[in-house]
Amino acid sequence: MGIVSWIILGLLAGGIAKVLLPGRDPGGLIGTTLIGVAGAFIGGWLSAKFLDKPIQT
Repeated sequence: MGIVSWIILGLLAGGIAKVLLPGRDPGGLIGTTLIGVAGAFIGGWLSAKFLDKPIQT
């Protein structure tokens, strides 16, 4: 997956997390989606680093 795919995956994951777990959250929807994007970047980096899957841009 390329970097753009990581961003899209992170946005989707953050949005789904906010829908599944609503309530008072200091970050709101924006904070949750940014955490999702950060998680997608970390997961993509780990995959590229340890599973020999090169980053495709």
